[in-house]
Amino acid sequence: MFGRSFRIARIGGIDIEVHPSWLLIVVFLAWSLSDGVFPEEYGNWSTAAYWIVGSTAAVLLFVTVLIHELAHALVAIRRGLAVPKITLFIFGGVSHLSRQPRSAGEEFAIAIAGPATSVIIAVVTFVAWLGLRHVESHVAAIAIYLATVNLLLAVFNILPGFPLDGGRVLRSIAWGRTKSFRKATSIAGTVGEVFGYGLMVSGAALLLSGYAINGLWFMLIGWFLTGAARGEKQALQLDSILGQLKARDIMRETYPTVLPSVSVQEVVDRHMIGEGERAAMVARDGAVLGILSVSDVRHLSRDEWANTPVQGIMTPRDKVVTVTAALPALEVLHLLGERRLNQVPVLEEGRMIGLITRRELIERLQLAESLGHDHQDGHPTDGPAPS
Repeated sequence: MFGRSFRIARIGGIDIEVHPSWLLIVVFLAWSLSDGVFPEEYGNWSTAAYWIVGSTAAVLLFVTVLIHELAHALVAIRRGLAVPKITLFIFGGVSHLSRQPRSAGEEFAIAIAGPATSVIIAVVTFVAWLGLRHVESHVAAIAIYLATVNLLLAVFNILPGFPLDGGRVLRSIAWGRTKSFRKATSIAGTVGEVFGYGLMVSGAALLLSGYAINGLWFMLIGWFLTGAARGEKQALQLDSILGQLKARDIMRETYPTVLPSVSVQEVVDRHMIGEGERAAMVARDGAVLGILSVSDVRHLSRDEWANTPVQGIMTPRDKVVTVTAALPALEVLHLLGERRLNQVPVLEEGRMIGLITRRELIERLQLAESLGHDHQDGHPTDGPAPS
């Protein structure tokens, strides 16, 4: 939404990343605490004290969010799941698991660890407040703020809004009862969408009642949860179609190949317009030299097509993004989307054996969805999963 995340630390082999949106919310929290919340509660502090305490509380809040996510990660690692990274962003944090949990019990244990940790943090900071409230008001103010917010965080996360922790707890319960990961995800995703829409409606009501900031915040969170729940269901649908397939299973073995001396005009007329191809491989004596795509052609004036050989404007092989034949089909789909590619060559032992085009892959997905295609239900595949 605001750009890519960047790494700020590494803890126990886990990359800790911060999304740019996290910076926005930290600044907003620091301002609201320093300029509004603490001045109303503590009227005898200096302006500098308000800002120091407010900024410290805002940063420590996200330290507790990080601890919440590390709890998820620790339980996941103890159960054999790798956790390559944790990302902090505007709505809190997310732990990226290397695969989906393999059982309902595993999902429940990982999901409940976060809210349980937030409750523990709330209890510890509340006890600290009890001991400091008559001794050091600045530290006590931070302690009671962290206690309150972490308790609210635990309550919010346990709500059945998939993919919140509560939504994953709900999925684990549904999974245990139905014995079907896919049915459980569908149930949790639907409940999550309804929950998200409910937050948006509540936000609109608050907005109309004059509570602008609270209303907008509710609507934003509801929008995020609705989209996330829908995305999780869509990801499951993709997994049901592509989960067991590799790049070699979805590639085409025939594709247009032209000599490097052929004119751009000929490739456009014969292959792109004539056959509907978006790219042609450029090769000589069986060796691939590069690829000529529609994007390459667009960079050349139409008047120059007839007199320009494809070798002059093609993307050379060393700059062409390729995939191996054994790469999972889901990863190929993600690569096409992330890199905004229309096609990707498939290599095996350094030799090109096929071509995957985004258009044909999407058409296959749409066809499978229209036919109600689904693999035999069982354990989820080993694709990456956030928690």
